[in-house]
Amino acid sequence: MIPSPVIVKYDSALFEAIHRDVPTFLPPEDHKEAITWILSIAGAITIFHLLLLQMVKVWQGSKETTHATWKASYQITNLFVNLTLGCVGIYYQIFKIKLDETILDRIVGNEHMMLFSAGQVGYQLWALPIGIFFVGETKSMIIHHVAVICVGSVTALISSGFRYFTPFFYGMIEISSVPLSVMNSFKNNPDWIQNYPGVYKIVRLVFGITFLLVRVVLWTPIYWNFVSLASMLLYSSEVVSTQIILSIFVLASLVLTILQYFWASKIIGALFKGGRKKKAKKKAD
Repeated sequence: MIPSPVIVKYDSALFEAIHRDVPTFLPPEDHKEAITWILSIAGAITIFHLLLLQMVKVWQGSKETTHATWKASYQITNLFVNLTLGCVGIYYQIFKIKLDETILDRIVGNEHMMLFSAGQVGYQLWALPIGIFFVGETKSMIIHHVAVICVGSVTALISSGFRYFTPFFYGMIEISSVPLSVMNSFKNNPDWIQNYPGVYKIVRLVFGITFLLVRVVLWTPIYWNFVSLASMLLYSSEVVSTQIILSIFVLASLVLTILQYFWASKIIGALFKGGRKKKAKKKAD
């Protein structure tokens, strides 16, 4: 699951060879394919969401499309997309990824895994406007959407796109968002929490465990393997355009990592708070 070694030593000859022999961008036909996939995925998710929007409106018995309708259909769409990305990512991470892959092949190649990049960019292009204009996403989530579009676009379009890491970062980690979507649905329907308190507690616990496992325990060593290589590639580059692209790439990935740790701290705090409440209730009884 975790690449070996996690942090690599700088090999000037290797990085000089990459800059010399590998063009910055993938061929135009690959760009056309990536953009086609991105737009197709964004369009397919949009159509799926609009169908769900009408179904939720009927289920709610509302003639108008309310904020609650947008939010419910948005969360259901997220659940299905995250479940798909997560399951495909887990499959690739377990059966397709070589943990002892060469350093060169972690940086270049693996064009066949471009679909993970296209999937994430297409997904975020749908989520960003819906989140801003109809759902009222938090600022941290808006930053997350923009950062993913940045890193996803780089991995989809440049030759040294680190596509080796995409099944994990663009696929597997999304499995933790599945219980999150369910938990958010409970929060939007307080009567569900009152009627099924035990289910709600289990969903919260499953979300907390999966998030911390995938987005902290596994994320940290895999990210340091990636960011050490990306930083070395940036350091060794002498082409301004490549330096700009890689700087945005590394910075956006760092923003995403900080967000994971920020959210993890809130989850840990909530778990401890819930534990203290349970102890206090037992003492009171």
